Amino acid sequence: MKKKFIPFNKWSFVDRQGLDDKHWYIRLTGGEYHDVIYRYLKISLNMDEESINFDYEVIEYPNKDNPHGEPQFNEAVGDILKSILDDAALEQDYHIGPKEKKDEDTLRIV
Repeated sequence: MKKKFIPFNKWSFVDRQGLDDKHWYIRLTGGEYHDVIYRYLKISLNMDEESINFDYEVIEYPNKDNPHGEPQFNEAVGDILKSILDDAALEQDYHIGPKEKKDEDTLRIV
């Protein structure tokens, strides 16, 4: 029987302790990408295609090679981003455009 691919069990935001306050960092725990930390760089909504376009950077990948660009990893970070955007829209806790000091705890879409 083939082992089922599980990219991660859960994810959480990571505080980079003042090293970078302009991006959200996310840590994956459990599964194939355990302890991988990445951040989203640019997020845009394509209304014509009803899709989300995004760039990301993998910051830490202690247990394997850098997963950036792997189809399963791309799908996982895309699913997480969709979840974050859905929650932000539901709570009306987002800001479109550049981050301002007063918006530090608000999701930013550029």
